[in-house]
Amino acid sequence: MNWTQFLISIAAAYLFYYVLNVLYDLFRAGGNGQTETDQDELVFSEENTAQPVGEETADPAEAAPTRQVISSGPLQSTGAVSLKQLFSLAQSDLIECTKAIPY
Repeated sequence: MNWTQFLISIAAAYLFYYVLNVLYDLFRAGGNGQTETDQDELVFSEENTAQPVGEETADPAEAAPTRQVISSGPLQSTGAVSLKQLFSLAQSDLIECTKAIPY
């Protein structure tokens, strides 16, 4: 028996098994005679009451001055350059490139 015959026989066995399962399920469901009303039904009832919401302003710009912004302070780092300075350093070959940059 080679691999092709083995795989075909396994596939045929699975197909036969699943056809038998489908036929058994159809046979069981056909004689049962249940309707939708015979099945159990689980119902959750929730009572939601309306809650009044505070008066909102129509213009969001009016609410903006009341907000406070938290600042982390000035950023400090060593060797930081702007993007324009980075390109000028790259053009003058002052930056060491360790690997190629894919485009």
